[in-house]
Amino acid sequence: MTVIWTRVTSTRSRAFWALFGGLAAGGAAWAGFVLLLPAVEAEARARIESEARRLGLLATLGSVHLSPSLTLELRDLVLENAGHVRVMTHAATVRPSLSFRRAPGRTAIVSLADAVVELPAGIRLEIAPSTWAVDSTSRDLGVRRIQAGERLELEWQRGSENAELRVRATNARLAELVRILVHGCPIGDLGTVDGDARVTREPSGAIRVTVQARTRALAVATWAADGQEGCHGTSLGAPTDVELDAEALLQPAAGSLRTDRLRLVAGGAEAVGRLAVEGGFADPRVEVEVRVARLDLARLLATAGLDLRADDLGWASVTVRVTGPLLEPATLLVDQRLDFTPPSRPLPWIERLKGPFVHRAESVGGHATLVRVGPESPSFVPLAEVPPLFVRTLLLGEDSNFYGHRGIDLAELPAAIARNLASGTFARGASTISQQLAKNLFLSREKTVSRKLEEVALALLIDSSLGKSRLLEIYLNVIEWGPDLYGLRPAAQHYFGKEPADLTPKQMAFLVSLIPGPLKYQRSFAGGTPTPFFEGLMVTLLAKLHAVGALSDDEYQLAIAEPLDLRV
Repeated sequence: MTVIWTRVTSTRSRAFWALFGGLAAGGAAWAGFVLLLPAVEAEARARIESEARRLGLLATLGSVHLSPSLTLELRDLVLENAGHVRVMTHAATVRPSLSFRRAPGRTAIVSLADAVVELPAGIRLEIAPSTWAVDSTSRDLGVRRIQAGERLELEWQRGSENAELRVRATNARLAELVRILVHGCPIGDLGTVDGDARVTREPSGAIRVTVQARTRALAVATWAADGQEGCHGTSLGAPTDVELDAEALLQPAAGSLRTDRLRLVAGGAEAVGRLAVEGGFADPRVEVEVRVARLDLARLLATAGLDLRADDLGWASVTVRVTGPLLEPATLLVDQRLDFTPPSRPLPWIERLKGPFVHRAESVGGHATLVRVGPESPSFVPLAEVPPLFVRTLLLGEDSNFYGHRGIDLAELPAAIARNLASGTFARGASTISQQLAKNLFLSREKTVSRKLEEVALALLIDSSLGKSRLLEIYLNVIEWGPDLYGLRPAAQHYFGKEPADLTPKQMAFLVSLIPGPLKYQRSFAGGTPTPFFEGLMVTLLAKLHAVGALSDDEYQLAIAEPLDLRV
């Protein structure tokens, strides 16, 4: 028994000292960890800031904490690039990942509680909580989202003379991952993406971009970024599949951009085109060609979240080719062809415009005025009673190709864009009289892309249904010429105390010059005499009438010299 007890006590003693030793070693290790922790965390902060600087970014961190499991916990991380790009996250964790394919320390698992990316022009990306695998070396970077059932990868490879950024996606549910907002308003639902995109910097310095991608169930918002506050009751349009196949070559040294492969399928329409720009920013010369074989208006508007109360709005085919110096709009050459097939059945809300009707016009302040368009109204002026010179003046000022287009004039669009680029503003549009009437009869005053799509569709519909004469007659009787002042006859009586048939050429030029800004221009003649600015508008219009032979030399000189005595 003594021998047995001795053995037992000896075994217990060894176990005790082994346990004691293990605890002591663990305690020493823990003490060492605690002692070294501040230095390790400071080194981690320094490394993050250093890596950010290497990438041209400024990094700021609220706190850095290293857990015993060697997980690095970051709080309030902000990365900025000279005010152009800002990336923020409230919390992120970084932990090493064991990998047999990678050298130790090259792979990490990064988990973001949330993230926000702020870009120029009011663009903001909101990224949902997600986990990513990051592989990095001195020259390469790979980022892969860890999510079952999908693949979303980004790879950056840099050589001594070239570099490539590649993005791959397979069943990537971007709708669940990221929201894109412009000026605080969502622009849509990104759907599910499959595809491949590459941006390659070649040894020559050229940059090649290739994209082959398809998005399923993409939905866009009914509003568009226009710099206004609020989202105007944003809703989404009908989901659609979108396919993009494009390749472009940018040569910064030569100031050129070229793409011979561009195909976009969306909303049931397919557009193909090509683009070439030469001359850089100083003297850009463009050659653009776009072809759309069939554009279903009802489906297009449904995709944009718009509803014109009909399943059939007709369809259009479009071909446009633009060549010339971009900063010299007057010399741009535009070849266009637009064919429109109207709906198979008339639309009641357009058919009613063929007879007398009442239009409800709302002012900027919300005050409503009922405008009666028909012979029973004393304010109505039939087109036959409008002086031909007034019609000529109107068309020269507002829509010189009125009788030559189908409701929209594609030849004016490139020139309008070029003028806006040259002036650095967006002051000039490209609306035809048909579009202006569509806006006045059916749409709000808001300037959004969605409303512009409605305007174009309505212009095609009313132009094909009403015909040019009736369209022009309605236009002259409903457009605004001043505060709560609608129609040509009330305008002629208000400003000059005359009937339209008695207006002089300069008085006609005054009324037509007023159309683009009937409220804005009121201060230009508040004292009863036009300012030099507004006088210049009238003189320009009179010069056009003289140039086309509508005014003789003597008539032109008399019109220029005529003083206007405005009844304001």
